[in-house]
Amino acid sequence: MKTAVIGRSAMAIALRASLLICFLSGLLSLGCATPPKPRELDALEKLRADPAMPAARKKAPDLCKKADKSYAAATEKWQSNDLNESVNHALLGQIFFRHALALADQDKSNARIGDAEDALAATAEELAKTQKDLEDENEKIGLLSKAAHQNEEMKALTAQMAADKKANEDKLSQEKLRADTGDRISDAELAIKTAETVNAAKYAPELYKSAAQILAKAQMEFQAGQMDQAQSSAGIAKKTADDAAAAAKPSYARDSQAEENRKKADGLFAEASRIPGVSTRRDVRGSLQRVIIAIPSDMLFVKKQTVISPGKDSVLNPIAELIRKPDYKDFPVQIIGHTDSKGGAQSALLALSGARAQTVFNALVTRGVDVRRMMASGQGGAEPVGDGRTAAGRASNHRVEVVFLYQ
Repeated sequence: MKTAVIGRSAMAIALRASLLICFLSGLLSLGCATPPKPRELDALEKLRADPAMPAARKKAPDLCKKADKSYAAATEKWQSNDLNESVNHALLGQIFFRHALALADQDKSNARIGDAEDALAATAEELAKTQKDLEDENEKIGLLSKAAHQNEEMKALTAQMAADKKANEDKLSQEKLRADTGDRISDAELAIKTAETVNAAKYAPELYKSAAQILAKAQMEFQAGQMDQAQSSAGIAKKTADDAAAAAKPSYARDSQAEENRKKADGLFAEASRIPGVSTRRDVRGSLQRVIIAIPSDMLFVKKQTVISPGKDSVLNPIAELIRKPDYKDFPVQIIGHTDSKGGAQSALLALSGARAQTVFNALVTRGVDVRRMMASGQGGAEPVGDGRTAAGRASNHRVEVVFLYQ
């Protein structure tokens, strides 16, 4: 019950702090000039003006509605000096619009196929008429065959009708081949546009460039009437574009997540820097990025005690609020105790730093932090940040660090 009351109090404090930050941010934004428009927002505006956009809006109204909302949000964030959020919304809007355009392009391809099928039906109708004419002519030939003197003329007419029939059959076959080829080229075009939605031009440039070149070759062969070659080229272009999309997806997703984490870490660092009495820094260890909040030991403990002194725990309130904040819920947290390298055996210093880290860990749990988010450890004097030869340096080495991890 006591933990629940403390959690509700912490939530109330967090709410009031959030409202105050929003009010101050609003006051600051009133005094700032509108920054240069992000190029992502400019690209989104150009995409909205694409001549193909009316067809895309008709085909995929829900996607376009989402894109318009992202455009409005991006514009509002830009005008409010929130460039990071403006870029995020602009990129999201581009994805929605490009998806809608791809669907509209697919409709165009289907329309071309429909036209080809209509032409095929007309050709079939013409063939049926020709066959009927042929039957009529055959009837005439039967009448002419009764007259011996018309025998040669009858043979010539029969040969002509046979030639006409073959010509019609050839024409029908060519029209069907042309329709099939157009369909394959449309499939390749759609595959390339799909690859563009995961920025294959950046993440799989060789495959993307090759797909575009092979598609251009297929289109030229189609215009030249080289249907067999065009079908082969279109099939290769589609497969290459599919391969480019598959190759680009992991990097696109990883970079998108890394960029999102970086932006969150920027916000975390800015918020942590405003906590009184602590120092904040960032560093890299291998593939891990770290935002570190260093709390001087004398803000929490008296001399070499490991229990937080009465009235000295207020600094943990804003830190607990940061850890609980939804924006940073995916960042694991380490609580690391440190000492200077003097004042006792290394084992004793490790024990002291570890006990202090565990005390801070427990205090954060009582403030509503999920125990699964954190781990505590002690480093003793192994990682000094100050000169151990001076009193001030040794004092700075006595600290407890709250470390947020991300990639």
